[in-house]
Amino acid sequence: MAIDRAPVNVRIWSDGMHARFKQGIISRLVAMVTLFIYTGWMHILFALFILAICRYTWAIVALLGLYATLLLPPKPVLWGPFCRSWIFRTWREYFMFSYMFEEVLDPNKKYIFAEFPHGVFPMGALLGATECQSMFPGFHIFGLAANVVFSVPFWRHFMAWLGSVPATTRHFKKVLKAGSVAVIVGGIAEMYMQDVCKEQVMLRDRKGFVRVAVEEGVDGGIVPVFHFGNSRVLDFGPQGLSSLSRQLRAALGFLYGIWYLPLPRPRPIYMVVGKPIAVPQVRREDPKYEEVVNEVHARVCSALQQMYDDHRAEYGWSDRPLVIN
Repeated sequence: MAIDRAPVNVRIWSDGMHARFKQGIISRLVAMVTLFIYTGWMHILFALFILAICRYTWAIVALLGLYATLLLPPKPVLWGPFCRSWIFRTWREYFMFSYMFEEVLDPNKKYIFAEFPHGVFPMGALLGATECQSMFPGFHIFGLAANVVFSVPFWRHFMAWLGSVPATTRHFKKVLKAGSVAVIVGGIAEMYMQDVCKEQVMLRDRKGFVRVAVEEGVDGGIVPVFHFGNSRVLDFGPQGLSSLSRQLRAALGFLYGIWYLPLPRPRPIYMVVGKPIAVPQVRREDPKYEEVVNEVHARVCSALQQMYDDHRAEYGWSDRPLVIN
């Protein structure tokens, strides 16, 4: 039986907020400090490495302690107390996080949530994960994150406690057997696709998630999800490192926002969850396999474009088109 989590086609602000909500000073300060630490974590580690090379004992001890945590296995589990942390509430208030469902989803079915955009930093997907248990009662949803994230102390267990696993086909298929899966399709490539005049996502040549859906069978289908505002909270550069970054599957460069620091701008983030796209199950050996994959992928592209066009005016982006690369 489907659970009516929220009214369909109605924008809902999380945590009791509303369109004219103003975040309190203490909440804003907590959000800014903790977001700076989280989004700027690689910058902080880099600074510690420099200090360690300069033989600062405290920096060496700090690095050893941090990297020792990598010995602890990161079991993917959507940890309720962690997600309900007051700190995450300050983050959702900072970004005026809101969401909307185009259709009621059934918790007894499995879905693949195809999320866009990754942008410089997938803040929208992160906020959605912290609010997942409220937005999707009765669902068991795992996430996929870049492999390199699980080699970084702090981030490794942070993502695991949000229910994420490394973005490999093996992990993807494994967690799909246990529930639904959310995947940020564009990945690192989108970090270098920032544009002040248009929204850009990487999807045309991204068919891996569709192949898994077709091979494994997803009775709920593929659900497109778009996070309006996510692409404008941070910038990234230099652009010349994009090709090397994709080859290494790691982001090379520096992200910046407020005061050119790794601190996101407080832009509203609006998460729209689209209608499921049916996916037939076809074995890879079947002669029609590639045809089915291409057909489903084309429907995902079309649905994403339509969903964006249907809701961009509500966010204030009437003059900001979506370009699917």
